[in-house]
Amino acid sequence: MKPEELLDNLKNLSGPIFWSTLAILLAALLTNLLYYRTLARTMQTIAPERRPCPPILVWASLLPLIGILWFMVYIVLLSIGLQRELRARQLPGNGALGITLGTVTLFALFLVPGYRLYVVLPAMLFWGMHWHRMARYRKLLAERVYLLVD
Repeated sequence: MKPEELLDNLKNLSGPIFWSTLAILLAALLTNLLYYRTLARTMQTIAPERRPCPPILVWASLLPLIGILWFMVYIVLLSIGLQRELRARQLPGNGALGITLGTVTLFALFLVPGYRLYVVLPAMLFWGMHWHRMARYRKLLAERVYLLVD
């Protein structure tokens, strides 16, 4: 759908339908902003020498047209950086690479017109699982380990 068509459709909405549509769009935007914040904070917990890209670059996902593609690249880079950091700290985990690749695959299939209906629910499920995993890795890497010596 072209942006002009979307604006025309929004103009044709009236009363409660308009406000409920606007509320859903704002809720989706807020949810994405919180998710991107989690991704940036997770990238920030990775040591600078093992960080594949600066944490602030996650916000490039909000750019029109290339945003979704950058989002898919960013989360794969984040998982690779997490793997390196976990290995360097000798902590268990694989950086959620499996969930990340599943999320990227489903989002890529969502871009194919014939598959949207079939992948929207699995993509949302994987997206939620990815968000949860990234938040857990951020907490794990942010914790300081203190060695008590007598």
